[in-house]
Amino acid sequence: MGISYIKKLSEDAQIGLWQMTESWQELRELVELTETDQRVLTEKKTDNRRQEWLACRALLKNMSGRDAEIVYHENGKPFLKGNNHFISMSHSGAFVCVYLDNNKSIGIDIQKIKPGISKGSDFFLNEEEQMWVDADDNLLLHTIWSAKESVFKFAGNPDFDLKKHIVTNPFSGNQKGSIEVKLIHPDHTESVQVGYDNFEDYVLTWTV
Repeated sequence: MGISYIKKLSEDAQIGLWQMTESWQELRELVELTETDQRVLTEKKTDNRRQEWLACRALLKNMSGRDAEIVYHENGKPFLKGNNHFISMSHSGAFVCVYLDNNKSIGIDIQKIKPGISKGSDFFLNEEEQMWVDADDNLLLHTIWSAKESVFKFAGNPDFDLKKHIVTNPFSGNQKGSIEVKLIHPDHTESVQVGYDNFEDYVLTWTV
């Protein structure tokens, strides 16, 4: 299947979505890897992990027009070696997604919708959110969870907690729209806008 779409959000930002129907061996033929990346690939323990890892790089190549090496800051936030482009990635089920921006920090997340997420909602919903969230709305819960994951990646602080530091404001609609999210820093609160799109049995969210 390969690329589902590459969507240009602005002159500086684009999002790509790739449906993985190829084997990891087929994906390996689509990219040129550095020696370092080849070692990383070899260390992946399962075929599924190799497939996800390679699909992200194949999608990135199609978005940027070249093979690029993804490296990581000490806080775990990825960036592209040799340029200043910001990047965020996610994978779930049959899809991987990549988000590129020339100017600012970003975050993206995709989640395959599964039953029973309400049983773990205390992990990511605080008391303020529990007052307005319908705990029986499985799609809503996945959208909130995914939005928080996107903001967590945007923030780039591994000490942030989805429940304590990332709080969604009430929103309406469950197919496509935007959410205002409060990112609570030690000394101030930042407002982050998150776009969302629900398709098939997946939720995709990204910081705007």
